[in-house]
Formats: sequence, structure tokens, C-alpha cells
Amino acid sequence: MIEILPAILARDAADCQAKLCHAGLHNVANTFHIDILDGTMFDATCFADPHVIANWSNLPNIELHLMIHNPLPVIELWHSLIPSLKRVIIHAELARPLGAILERAKSLNLEVGLALNPETSLDRIEHHLHHLDCVQIMGVHPGVSGRTFLGEEVLAKIRRCHGLHQNLIIQVDGGVSQKTAKTLVDAGASRLIAGSALWSAINPVDAYTQLKAL
Repeated sequence: MIEILPAILARDAADCQAKLCHAGLHNVANTFHIDILDGTMFDATCFADPHVIANWSNLPNIELHLMIHNPLPVIELWHSLIPSLKRVIIHAELARPLGAILERAKSLNLEVGLALNPETSLDRIEHHLHHLDCVQIMGVHPGVSGRTFLGEEVLAKIRRCHGLHQNLIIQVDGGVSQKTAKTLVDAGASRLIAGSALWSAINPVDAYTQLKAL
């Protein structure tokens, strides 16, 4: 079963609400992927204030992609404010005790995953695999939506990960489009994070349906 998550890298509260509360996509997507950037890990920031988001009605299931150096306080805050928080993804490149962060998130009954930047080897996550519900392989360098898919180096990493850990969910973030979706799934991905492929379309629901059909 291939899952597609709409990705939200929001400029401001209005942009976030328009995407996260998109009624049409709620009918087809089970979970939405929210990017969190505060400028500490990558040279970019975005809107992702759970105090504001908690006031919106009919929130979908939410996955957080935490592209920040200190994710645990943010995870705990979101968990306290947003009942529909389902999963958190932190970066393998953090200079922090990853195991402790993953264990704490698990104790909050959250699914957990590690994201790998394009230059990061799968070997980096080997001793954390017993914690993980998924691995997120970045198809682009993080921080900006709409960057060009990096191609064979990403596909090779997906194939290797799938070959080594066939029961592990592999999700791909960055570069997901109608041109790449089938290739990513053929390589071993089972969850695709789609941002500009949806939000740059005239009708995001049609774009989602077309991706799913591939």
C-alpha cells in the first residue's frame, strides 16, 4: 500500500491553514507532513506554531519533519497541544543523543523516524533501527520546497535500504512528482511526501489523485 502525504512548508499562519485544512485533500490523504525549520539546522525558517494550529478545527493526522537542532522540546509541545500528532521525523545528522530522543517520542505513543540528508550514509542509522517505524530519505537538500530531485544517488540509497531492511517503511521527501513517483516506488519507497507537486497544481486534489494512480 503506497501512502502519499501532502507536505506543508508554510510561509505564515494563513498559508499553513489553507494547506493543513484543505477540505478536498482531507478526503484523500490520511496524514499531512509539516516541516519545522527554525534556522538552526538549515538556512531557512517557516511557520509552525502549535499554539495557533491548535485553535483550528478538523485537523488531520499530522507528521512532523523536525529540521532543527533541538527537536525534543518541540515534539513535547506539539504532543501536548495537538491530539492528532501521529509521527515525528528527526534528522540522523543531529549532534545529540538520537536514541534518547527517539525513546522519549516513543513513550508519548508517537511513531518515530530518522531522516537522512542526501550525503548521509545508511550506516549512520544502523544502531537505531530497533526504535524506528520508518526511514525518510531526502531526495533533495532540505530547506526549500521545489528543488530538483537528485536522481540516481537517491534511488541507490532507497534500493540499498529496502534490500537490507525489507519490512521497514521507506519514505521519500523532496523531488516527488509525476515524473519520479513510480521510479521511487519501484526502488522500494512506500510513502511519498509531496509538496510542490500538489501546491503548484491548479487543483491539488487532482494532482494527488494522479500521483496515487501512478
